[in-house]
Amino acid sequence: MEDVYEELDEAKAEVERLKTEVRVKTELSNALKKAHNEQLIKFQEAKRENEKQAQELNVKLEEISQSRQASETLQSRLLEKESLLRHLTTLHEKLQADSEKKLRELEGENRELVSALDEATERNVELEQNFGASTKEIEGLKRLLSTIERKCFEAEQKARESKELRKRDDVIMGLEEENRNAQDQLKWKKEQFTHLEEAHRRLRAEFQLAKEEWEREKSALLEEISLLQTNLDSQTRILEGVQKRLEMCNHALAHEESKRKFLEVEVSEFRSRYENVFAQCEEERSKFASLTVRRDEEIAKLRNSLSTKESLSKETEFRIVHLEQENRELRESIKELQEAQIRNCAPASLKKLRNKLRGMEQTHSNCSTNLKAKESEVSHLIEKMKGDESRHNFELKDREEQIQKLQMELKSCHSVIDVLNVEISVLLTIFKSELSEAYSNKSDENTEMELCNRMDDKISLLQTELEMKNSDLRNAHLKLEQEHVKSEMLMKRVRSLELAEQQQVIMEEEVQRLKKMLEESSVHQLYMKEQLVQMEMEKQEVSLALEEANLELAEEVCEASLLEFELQNWKSRAERLKVCWQGNQEKCRQMEDSLLAQAEYEEALKHEKDSLITIIKEETKKREVLQQKIVLLEATVAAKNEEVEFIPEITENLMKNAQEKDSCIEKLQNDIMQMEQEAMTREVEAAIFASIDAEKTVGLEKDKLFKVINEKDEEIKNLQVLASLLEQDLTSAFISSFSEVVENLVTIEKLTEALKKAKHMTELEIEEKNARLVELEKEVSGLRKSLKNQEEALFTEKRQAVGLQALLEANKLENDKLMGEQRRLEGISKQLEFEKRVLFQDTASLSKDREHVLVHFEEFCDRMGEFTCEDVEMMNLLDTILQTCKEEVKPAMNLKVDNELYDSTQENENNSISPSARKLEACITGRSPLKEMNQQEFVTKRRNTSFHQII
Repeated sequence: MEDVYEELDEAKAEVERLKTEVRVKTELSNALKKAHNEQLIKFQEAKRENEKQAQELNVKLEEISQSRQASETLQSRLLEKESLLRHLTTLHEKLQADSEKKLRELEGENRELVSALDEATERNVELEQNFGASTKEIEGLKRLLSTIERKCFEAEQKARESKELRKRDDVIMGLEEENRNAQDQLKWKKEQFTHLEEAHRRLRAEFQLAKEEWEREKSALLEEISLLQTNLDSQTRILEGVQKRLEMCNHALAHEESKRKFLEVEVSEFRSRYENVFAQCEEERSKFASLTVRRDEEIAKLRNSLSTKESLSKETEFRIVHLEQENRELRESIKELQEAQIRNCAPASLKKLRNKLRGMEQTHSNCSTNLKAKESEVSHLIEKMKGDESRHNFELKDREEQIQKLQMELKSCHSVIDVLNVEISVLLTIFKSELSEAYSNKSDENTEMELCNRMDDKISLLQTELEMKNSDLRNAHLKLEQEHVKSEMLMKRVRSLELAEQQQVIMEEEVQRLKKMLEESSVHQLYMKEQLVQMEMEKQEVSLALEEANLELAEEVCEASLLEFELQNWKSRAERLKVCWQGNQEKCRQMEDSLLAQAEYEEALKHEKDSLITIIKEETKKREVLQQKIVLLEATVAAKNEEVEFIPEITENLMKNAQEKDSCIEKLQNDIMQMEQEAMTREVEAAIFASIDAEKTVGLEKDKLFKVINEKDEEIKNLQVLASLLEQDLTSAFISSFSEVVENLVTIEKLTEALKKAKHMTELEIEEKNARLVELEKEVSGLRKSLKNQEEALFTEKRQAVGLQALLEANKLENDKLMGEQRRLEGISKQLEFEKRVLFQDTASLSKDREHVLVHFEEFCDRMGEFTCEDVEMMNLLDTILQTCKEEVKPAMNLKVDNELYDSTQENENNSISPSARKLEACITGRSPLKEMNQQEFVTKRRNTSFHQII
């Protein structure tokens, strides 16, 4: 019985020992769980950041692919139209200094960025070296841990003393002090981390402010670009309207010139006819004079005969009466003869005049038919030209899309040309109105005076309008200069890009070809101007040439607008690339910050690792103590008595162990100071090894528990065997004596009760141990899972580090590509500046051509004034001739002839005037008062000049 109680006491002591061990292990497992959860949270944050970075990189790769495609399209377009860009170089002469400065600044920035990238690469190399060193240190620690485990196993087998329980408190106090120190260090590091977070927030705030400022600048630039585009659209619309008006005016001028020529031919024909009619009138006058002379002679003869008859009448009154009757008859016959002669002469002359008028009408009708035929030919030619224009327009649609880029910078040149065209169109309209008024109001001198006054007024108004236009031109030039300044500011970013050298040869060839085309067009224009000076019939061709030139200019303007639009796209893309580059820099900085945070995290893990190492060492010590306790429990009571004698020796040994522990603690503190410099992977592996050690300890404890359970089962079986033997003895002794049997029964009942209690206690202990074992197995499985997750996280982090290195290399390559593109675009900007200079030269030549055209137009106006003066003189001569004819011819005949002539002339004039002239007259009658005043002023000036010439 005493042995059973001793065994029960030992079992209780073991149970208490196991409980304490389980508590310690639960605390360790909780600490490990907390550390594992913190690591998981940090790894999840790192994964999120990596995913965000991967998404941003994908977006940037897509943008880069889009930019590459756009750059390829732009290069294909620029290869075709870079020759036109050279005309824009003159506008960029003022911006060369600023562009060079900005290029230098950009080069400095690029150098800084390259230096920053080199520093980042050096940091990465250092981190890789540290990583390699940390891996080596981890391997050394693994070896140390393996040696420590071996020592632990050896210590577990050796140490089995039970009196080490009292010294646990001392060890626990030391651990608590170490824990406090570790917590203080953690607090210090947390404060450092908070300071770093505050600095990071400040940097983020500064970055957001810079980003907002950049977005504001970007919005302002976009607004300016939209305003410039709207101005360009409005000016292009105005240009198209003015070009259409110019074309209409040119067509109307050509038509009016053809009509004027036909009218001159008709006037010459009328002059010849008038001379013929005048000669016929003179012949008829001579005939009439001869008839009057004959009549006078006959009257004289009759008077003589009457005188003779009067002398003879005295002789015979019969003869006198007869003679009187004869005289009366003769007089009546003379009158009849005179009337017959007059009747016979007048119809013949009238018939002749009518025949002549019919001939004139026939010639006029022939002229009208000829005019119609010529108009049909002209319309046919116009239709052909329209077909050619449509064909050329269809062919030039592709070119117009590319020319629209140059339109913004050609705006100034084309605006000057538009102003000149508007002035020419105004002068042409004035000239047409003058011609129509001159032809419609030839007969009325008063109306001519009014027209002269109106023309003078119009000329004065035109002068004022020209002055206003000059002021508007100056303002437009100022605005254009401002826009050029803005465009230069926008182009400063684009000038950092360059084109390849192979494209320059193609561009130069296209430039030479376009220069040749421009020279040919200029030669053609000069030839047309010479034809305008030499022959008035070739003005239609000049107008067509001007229309073609205007169309070419419009096409060039469209191409310029397209090129400018493409340049703006390049600018926006360059800005995007810069933004991406800045984003990459920011990401690099973030990566550096994250690496620093990881380093800090590694330091924290190192501290935790040191704490875990101390805990492991304490556990090893505890294991040794427990093993010693086991040895003590297995010893017998006699050994206990002997141990009482050896208590002072044990105390000395314990003191020695405490001193050794203190030295170990100092060594551990030194190791902690060294381990703070190790990497994150060591701590993770240390945690892994700690978990492995915990698993091993749990397995050993399981084995020990199973051994204890088996021993207790054997003891129970032995007790049962003893009970059965006792029962047999009791049965045998029952026969011998009843009293002994009763005593034995009492003892048996006591023993059975004790056995039942012992069984119940053992069953409870076994159930508790099984439950604890299940819990420990669960914890071990959880630790294994956490270790697997940590290993996977480490593997993913390694992959991410490799991916980040690849991304850094890709970013370097992209930066190199961007530098090459910057150089190319710088070459393009230089070519554009050269082409702008050429365009300024072209504008100067066009202004000179405009001056020549104005001189020729003034000469033409002078000639038209001379023609109008000659027409007025001819009309005056015709009026004088008609008046002389009226005075010489009799009233009746003059009335008839004049009426017929007047009717015929009116009919001829009405027939000679074409419906377009009538439309012009109707338009002139319904003109505004300003145009009438201008026409009056112009007519008065022309009349004064003609009057001075006559004087």
